[in-house]
Amino acid sequence: MGKGKYLWIRTALLCGAAAVLSLFSACKGSGETESTATPLVGGDRDEHGCIASAGYRWSQVQQRCIRPFEEGIRLLPEEDSQDSSAVLAATVIFSTDSLRAEVLLPNGETSPVLDRRTLPSGGYAWNIEDDDTYNVRRDEQGKWTVSRRGKVLFRAE
Repeated sequence: MGKGKYLWIRTALLCGAAAVLSLFSACKGSGETESTATPLVGGDRDEHGCIASAGYRWSQVQQRCIRPFEEGIRLLPEEDSQDSSAVLAATVIFSTDSLRAEVLLPNGETSPVLDRRTLPSGGYAWNIEDDDTYNVRRDEQGKWTVSRRGKVLFRAE
């Protein structure tokens, strides 16, 4: 009678183990692996090697990956937007020699790169020799502005 009792326990253990293994293999068989289920942090490098998920983007004027919120001048929209909960700021990045400025626009437009020009009244403005382009300069209060066609679009805080 003792042998039958042990045989029954062994059979139950083997059946339980087989059931557990089949459950594991069914989960693994879904084709989803760790690498496809969870994207790697920092796995979103652009063509320049900048990691967008960490806040980096390529700066044309600095020729390196930068974090605009750390290195740029933040300018807020001059006019109130329809949605007051979202503030879409522009950022201006200057080259190390200040001869060029890059305007990072909030709407995803291509970032224009502007050249520094001396103003007849003194001081500087950054623009392209065309009135339809963006202009970067300081206003009478010394605050940075971005304007287009004579209309101020963004102003530093």
